[in-house]
Amino acid sequence: MDNDTAQAQVDEVRRAHLAASRPALPRSACVLAAACAGAGVALVAQGQGGGAHLAFLAAGVLCFAVAHLLPTRIRRRRGLHGYRGWTRTENTVLGLCALVLVICGYNADRDLALIFAGLGVVTAAAWYAMLRGVLVAGGRVRT
Repeated sequence: MDNDTAQAQVDEVRRAHLAASRPALPRSACVLAAACAGAGVALVAQGQGGGAHLAFLAAGVLCFAVAHLLPTRIRRRRGLHGYRGWTRTENTVLGLCALVLVICGYNADRDLALIFAGLGVVTAAAWYAMLRGVLVAGGRVRT
């Protein structure tokens, strides 16, 4: 076996492992989940005052939950229960990031609310890339 054949087989095994841990989702589900993730980031810092701020914070947390549960439900419909491999690590990191954003958003003022709105756009783009399989844990890009 020559070097090129061995490398091709290793790449094929790597692609199969990544596809098993996070199979491709429909584009519409990825767009909806990404929009919810971005809206969640943008909403947690909005609103001034007690009641309005808590309502926006709750809406942001709800958006985070939808962004996570939508792909999970699609996976369950396909017969995939639970997460394994890098996907489990990604979900842990994303959950911790969401918790930090909620805590920081709770104490945000008007200036930080604008920054959180911009972060929402970046989050939506990254979430979409992750769900489509372009971006995976460790900064490795799928080929």
